Amino acid sequence: MSRILSLVIALLIILALVYGGYHLGRRSGENDMQAQLIENYSFVRDIAELASLEVSGISTFTATNIANDGSFTDAIKKMFTEKTVHLSVPYTAKYGVNLGDSSMRMIRRDSIVEIHLPAPQLLSYEVRLDRMDATSKEGILYSSKADLYTVFQKRLYAEGRKRLERNSVYLAQTAHGVRRLLEQYFRSVGLRAVCIFDVPMEVQIPKG
Repeated sequence: MSRILSLVIALLIILALVYGGYHLGRRSGENDMQAQLIENYSFVRDIAELASLEVSGISTFTATNIANDGSFTDAIKKMFTEKTVHLSVPYTAKYGVNLGDSSMRMIRRDSIVEIHLPAPQLLSYEVRLDRMDATSKEGILYSSKADLYTVFQKRLYAEGRKRLERNSVYLAQTAHGVRRLLEQYFRSVGLRAVCIFDVPMEVQIPKG
């Protein structure tokens, strides 16, 4: 009987060692995978850069020397010297995080990975000048100057780009897309990603 008991105890010890070794190896494998995911900066950079936002719309610009205040002087100016130009042109813009000239940082705290990224920004802005619509009104004494249209086109581009650079809705949507993809990436191995956008104090990026 004592011999049987000894065999049972030995068997239980062996099973316990096997079970412990299995879970230790599994945990070690998971830790190795987590470490690889965290250390693979290149892949995380690719994910962050892929989470871009592309938008399209119409940029408009109007230049006029008319006040439209209903005054007699303004009425005379409309008749003889008015120069009003209205331009509209389709555009395509792309938002994302620019990791080319900045260092992305990742900090591991237990099951949390803290990812520091530069602020989302307007990466590109293209206008379709071949599809531009231009209208103008001129007084009878106004002498047209073709070179003014080139000036107006440059102002159209500059003002349209400036508006998009400050578009808080598009910037927030871009931040949300980057955050969502990185959270999914790390969640697959049981880690929680916390994205922190390193932005100036005056710029606000929603956390949602």
